[in-house]
Amino acid sequence: MIYLIKKKGINPNTKEELYYPRWTRQSTTHETALAKRMARGSTFSVGEINGVFNDFPQSIIDELLNGNAVSIAGLGTFKLKVSGKSQKEKKDVTSAGAKITVLFEPAAELTSRLNDEREFRFVEVPTEEGKQDAEGDDTTTGGDTTTDDDAPGAGGGNG
Repeated sequence: MIYLIKKKGINPNTKEELYYPRWTRQSTTHETALAKRMARGSTFSVGEINGVFNDFPQSIIDELLNGNAVSIAGLGTFKLKVSGKSQKEKKDVTSAGAKITVLFEPAAELTSRLNDEREFRFVEVPTEEGKQDAEGDDTTTGGDTTTDDDAPGAGGGNG
């Protein structure tokens, strides 16, 4: 289940207070716990799955460095974006001045399943003081919520 909070924001155009949904992280699952979960439904051992997880990042790095995008069915595609300062002379453009960013484009199936309303529901998330956030108080803790660009009417984000 995806946990959502009801976050209060101000629409900058109308100055009206509005509530909107924001995801909140409950915890972080690491590869060992994921390997145990995956092993329950397969013929692979936890150790074998952990071995794949350990090799996985380097395999992706190797493929990206070889100029390839990496597509994983049901998950998405990893690719690189390279940027840097423009130069007047071609000879002055070097890898030393380049900045590499890894981009991840989720598979349509992944986002579709996450957007399926049966996969999430609103729950009241305790605030730092242990009280329920029934009033939409902006002091909710426990995870990633929003940036100013995601506020209602701010023109950024998805909601």
